[in-house]
Amino acid sequence: MTNLLITGAGVDRTTGIDFPLANTLLADLARYLENDGREVNTALRDILPGLRFDFNKMIASAVDKIAIREPHEQREMVRQVQNAITNLSDDDIVKKHGRLIILLFNKLATIAEESQLDDETEQLIREIFPRDADNFLDSDSILDIHKLSLSDTFKAVLKRTLKMGLTGEYHAVANALGAELLNIETLLVEKFFGFYSNKLADIKNYLYISWALWAFLLEQQKRVFNAHPDGNLPFYSNLPDNIRAITLNYTSFLQKQLGNDNVIYFHGGLAEYVRMDTRNLMSIENILESSPQWVISNIVQPNINVSDDDIKRHRHVIPALVPPLRIKPVLSNKYIDLWANASKWVQEAEHIVVVGYSFNSADEHFNDILRQHSSNRRIDIVVPNAGRDDFKERMNKVFQVPIDQFCTITVQDKPALTCRNLRLISAKADEIDINALFQAA
Repeated sequence: MTNLLITGAGVDRTTGIDFPLANTLLADLARYLENDGREVNTALRDILPGLRFDFNKMIASAVDKIAIREPHEQREMVRQVQNAITNLSDDDIVKKHGRLIILLFNKLATIAEESQLDDETEQLIREIFPRDADNFLDSDSILDIHKLSLSDTFKAVLKRTLKMGLTGEYHAVANALGAELLNIETLLVEKFFGFYSNKLADIKNYLYISWALWAFLLEQQKRVFNAHPDGNLPFYSNLPDNIRAITLNYTSFLQKQLGNDNVIYFHGGLAEYVRMDTRNLMSIENILESSPQWVISNIVQPNINVSDDDIKRHRHVIPALVPPLRIKPVLSNKYIDLWANASKWVQEAEHIVVVGYSFNSADEHFNDILRQHSSNRRIDIVVPNAGRDDFKERMNKVFQVPIDQFCTITVQDKPALTCRNLRLISAKADEIDINALFQAA
């Protein structure tokens, strides 16, 4: 039997590894660059003369764009903040802060929703102006929300709140709001397009943010290895050694446990980088022993040139961290082979165990591989929120399993749902014996 393990970000949240999730990553990165990563920050800015990026400007830009967000996006921010303050007492100042944000966003969403043309209004326009109605109805709203601007009051409240999320002290509302407005994955996607449009400012921003993120993740990885000098890492050390694995994480933990030949890094990893003009995928030797400063000084700096007057003569190298786009950019031709091989491993697997992966739409490329090859395979999915309706809806989109067809069971004393060949197990990565899952008939 061919067993396949698939791991996502939740695995690296295991106690003892404690990697940050994407929704707090930007705040963690900002703090890193101000403290332990000061030398990295200085080195990158020396390589990129004229770089204008800073986190305060990013906050201002994010706030300015709020008014043009769709109503459902504004309602989602309300939901995130509401979830963050639900368990706080009514007299908690953080809960009051959350209520303020919710009131402001509800007002904004209401304005956008109420300005939309309803059927009655459209019908009257067509009756009164039958010849010109199609020209008049060139918009579905009586307000152009893209031209609206927020008041200074609204901007001041939002900016101050978001800045709280970049400080060292945890703030539930700031973190919830920042997860939507200061998402590093969204930022990387936005700046990555500079390589296609030859927009130098975006290229510099992408180089800075991606290498700063790479340095932060490398330091976090070294922290984990140093904390476990015997090599017995939480979760990873308990894996069976006769399996294949595909990971959507960047860390080397899985490779260290199972070996190079048994692991595919679907989104790339920390030990490689790409030269953008030739699309060559290059390895960084001795990555586990190297410091970020050494790599930036000895590998990144000699391979970057953004100072020539002719942008066509510029050189760029970026970490082999594939941006989380629904349509994956081909950073290197080697990724075509890698993704094809990942699809082959899914096809060849008889039993698939997915741990800590949330099936977000940003990973639709990988979701589609599972969608195409999921039939006639036993699939166990281990995530803490497996029983929630929104997660079951994602399962319906990927595996075509109707929400109302799940039956309640237990697996290793954890609540679970099952339907056809699929089991959803509500547990954290280290709360389930993965070896026992694979051995179960």
